[in-house]
Amino acid sequence: MEEIKKCMRQVKTIMAFDCGVLDTSGRILASTNESLEDEIDPSFRAVMSSNDIFASTADKTYLKVNIGEQLKYVIYVESTDAEAKVNLQLISEWIKTLVKEKGTDAEKAIFIRNVLLDNEIRSEIPMIARGYKIDCKDPRLVMVVRTPAEQSAEAFEILQNLYTDSDIATVISMDDTTTIVIIDATETMSDELSRDSFINEASGAILVCLNSEGCNAKVAVGSVVTSFMDISKSYSDAMTALKVSKIFDGETDISRYDKLGLGRLIYQLPKPLCQMFIREVFPNDAFKQLDEETRTTIDTFFANDLNGSETSRELFVHRNTLVYRLEKVKAKTGLDLRKFDDAVLFKMATMVRTYTDYLNDTNDNKIR
Repeated sequence: MEEIKKCMRQVKTIMAFDCGVLDTSGRILASTNESLEDEIDPSFRAVMSSNDIFASTADKTYLKVNIGEQLKYVIYVESTDAEAKVNLQLISEWIKTLVKEKGTDAEKAIFIRNVLLDNEIRSEIPMIARGYKIDCKDPRLVMVVRTPAEQSAEAFEILQNLYTDSDIATVISMDDTTTIVIIDATETMSDELSRDSFINEASGAILVCLNSEGCNAKVAVGSVVTSFMDISKSYSDAMTALKVSKIFDGETDISRYDKLGLGRLIYQLPKPLCQMFIREVFPNDAFKQLDEETRTTIDTFFANDLNGSETSRELFVHRNTLVYRLEKVKAKTGLDLRKFDDAVLFKMATMVRTYTDYLNDTNDNKIR
């Protein structure tokens, strides 16, 4: 539908007469005169009663357009001169081409979606991809863009406009809240610094573009894979990044699989092992005995890389006050956070505890 409307906008720039496209009920789907759209053409019944593909009224010429064997559209031009039929035939071919391309694009999107979900036979992917002019050899990066359902269609269109060059990226809709962007990642293959910069720029551009248009978006970045055939892994990694960042980092706007750190490891641990680990590190629910002020102190201490002076400055407390609070932690948990090994163990245990809370929360299990 949108393609046909765009076609009419372009026709308007080159034709002196108004023209339009009707569906098989006589409703005007698109017109160079936009005010007529959605109205019923008054001459439609008379046109349909004729057996000829062309029909004329006092001020219009009509042409019936078949797609395959089926009547799909009736197009008209507000003219009855000698060139009217020629113009209608040209518009007809234009519309047929658009419909064919639309069908091909839809089939291509289904194929890519199946490859992402690992639903295609691997040995058949190169042959099918060749038919859609997809180069399987170039490295790829999959990014998952999550938006509210009511903004999904708008986000999809914005991203399609952002990546109008299909050689750079492919944009497909995955479901009513998810849009997938598959980017040619050739630039990332030279060195780690180039890869990091490329990923930051690409994910940042998507987020800024959507946010500037009022879309509330989250972007999850998968791993770079060496070919199109492996995009299912990049997609799976991006989905993992989305889930893990939700658990451990809260509402972060951009999550990267290669930056998940300990969270990526903990996410793969079975629940019984997590529970056993917490009992060993925090016997008698020692963590629950820490008050909110102490927990805030611990978080700030970790955020400042165990630097006592920076932590005291950020919390606006005397260094002795910080030492006192850390001693309280040691008394309750047996862990001295000023010692690296104890700090690592405490950090891991709190993250494992966060993960078990997530597993116990049925609402959070709705994350896809």
